[in-house]
Amino acid sequence: MFHMYHFVSFSTSIMAYLYSTFINSTAAKMGFKFGQIGFLNLLWSLVYAISSITLGHVGDKVGYKRAMVFLYIYMFFVSLLGVFTSTSLRLVLFALLQGAFFGAFFPEVEGLLAKSERVLGVQPPLITSRFTLSWSSGNIIGVALGPFFTVKARYFIFCYGLVLSLTLAGLIFNDEMKNGKLIVFQPRKKLLENPTCSTWKVLDKPSLMKSLRFQYRIVLFLAGFVYTSVLAHFPKYISEAGIRLERAGFLMVGANIGVMVAFYVLQIWKSWVGSELVSSMLMAVVPITGILSLTAQSSVLTFITALFAGFTYAVPYTFAIFYGLMSEEEAQGKQSAIHEMVIGLLFGFGPFVGGLFFERFGGKVGLAYLATLISVLVYTTIFYMNIRRRKLVKN
Repeated sequence: MFHMYHFVSFSTSIMAYLYSTFINSTAAKMGFKFGQIGFLNLLWSLVYAISSITLGHVGDKVGYKRAMVFLYIYMFFVSLLGVFTSTSLRLVLFALLQGAFFGAFFPEVEGLLAKSERVLGVQPPLITSRFTLSWSSGNIIGVALGPFFTVKARYFIFCYGLVLSLTLAGLIFNDEMKNGKLIVFQPRKKLLENPTCSTWKVLDKPSLMKSLRFQYRIVLFLAGFVYTSVLAHFPKYISEAGIRLERAGFLMVGANIGVMVAFYVLQIWKSWVGSELVSSMLMAVVPITGILSLTAQSSVLTFITALFAGFTYAVPYTFAIFYGLMSEEEAQGKQSAIHEMVIGLLFGFGPFVGGLFFERFGGKVGLAYLATLISVLVYTTIFYMNIRRRKLVKN
């Protein structure tokens, strides 16, 4: 069901979240305030977004595999720099340089998977869901171990990045020489089952697909503020609550378990495809997270709150990447780049805005207020886009 490039996504996602939690945990250890950590995330995420939209679709022209080989060579040297990150200035520089890599990498692997597997006849939802499962499972490992290794064995983080970068550069280069520009594998029959027309009729309506693509990119950007705020500020929030920093990741991993669980459920249960009613009901995870945050008086309840925060990201992410990659026959790299640009902006502005709420109202109440505001904006967007589509149909 999975192949080498899902492993590439999985292992690189571990590196991404080891580095991300290293940056946030180190910033917390250095005494950065909520707002300063948020601003640092804003800076490197803007670099991520710029890299996505400028370099993320290079694979459409030169080949996705070749683009990834060059990116991993670049990341080897960035990881080498990370070994010597001991001051706030070096931390900022490392954050910006690693953001450029991940911003360019994920659109390339998304484009490669979408183009290759569509040629092989894999069911559209299974193309995107298997990709999301691969990187989200990597997130869990990276987020869980990042704070621990930052405190206990920071050099392990960079050894992993150095070895992984060289290994994957060699494997992908060899694969391109042997199999060409696209992925070669034999899909299982389950992946190739033909869906019924009533289930996938939305795929035959390009204008509707593009409208839903636009809608859920906005919803993803908004709803993801909850998830990214929790992810970026959890180390400091945990340490202020009296829990040792190296244990923060094991509680924070709840958010990424939420992401992976949502991806898995939405892969098996596909009634959301083309159904605005079902999709809107699923977005109720945003206000629910706000309510749960007010009850987070223990480690268990904090874990559950983080779990639902993961849902607020995974649900609209699934909608956005599906309608994005499946709305075009070609130029998957371009659509992936736009998708990752949204992710980059989200991971920048989300922690920044979340940090302001947390500083003003405190962690639990601040998250509740933020989730309430985001819920209003999300449902306003969905309502407006549905009204607009109905008017276009009538005209």
